[in-house]
Amino acid sequence: MIALITYDVPHRKTQDLVSKLLIAGYTDLHLVAIPFVKRKAFRPLFQHRPHRVWDVGVKQMCAHLRLGYTRLELGELRAFFDAGGFEHILIAGAGLLPEELVERHKIINAHPGYLPNVRGLDALKWAIYLGQPIGVTTHYIDSKADEGLLIDRRIVPVYFEDTFHSLAYRVYETEIEMLVEAIDRIDSGEAPLTPLKDDRYEAHKRMPHRLELVMMARFEELRKRAPSREG
Repeated sequence: MIALITYDVPHRKTQDLVSKLLIAGYTDLHLVAIPFVKRKAFRPLFQHRPHRVWDVGVKQMCAHLRLGYTRLELGELRAFFDAGGFEHILIAGAGLLPEELVERHKIINAHPGYLPNVRGLDALKWAIYLGQPIGVTTHYIDSKADEGLLIDRRIVPVYFEDTFHSLAYRVYETEIEMLVEAIDRIDSGEAPLTPLKDDRYEAHKRMPHRLELVMMARFEELRKRAPSREG
């Protein structure tokens, strides 16, 4: 059985990940919903994550699709997973998880950045701004943000025809694909599981508006130098 940690509200990434897992033949799924904590509102100048969502709660979705469902408080996760029964645990949506949980259980995350080069929030934007590789990484998490053990990482290409938003959506789609593929990579022994810790790279916070404008100018320069998608 595969567990998906998610929020207890309608959530786009969870909906897309469940769909992809079912299509890939992974039907024995159990969604573990934790409370969504509303953070201080931050409105970026340039949205880079899909925000349209089907207005269907996780519990209702699981009932429709005949999937397992449990709602827990954050502090109840460790005892729940200690009881066993799951071959893999994936993060569909979650903030920082309790340290005692990630130290005891192998939990798979997809980070929308090429680790260890781009850690923290707004990874795509910081990658463009800093001239770092644009990519996605799947990894087993540990107590430090965007570290742990490498499962897979992939460069996401930029094309001359791209807009910033088409590139952002390609990164998002790659996250979903790589989360599904991570299961087979682990089961087949293909995952390198090498440590991602590298003190040369800091974890970033939200990109401030003034830097977003610089980032967009640098994206345009990057796009103009990129090859055409048609080859």
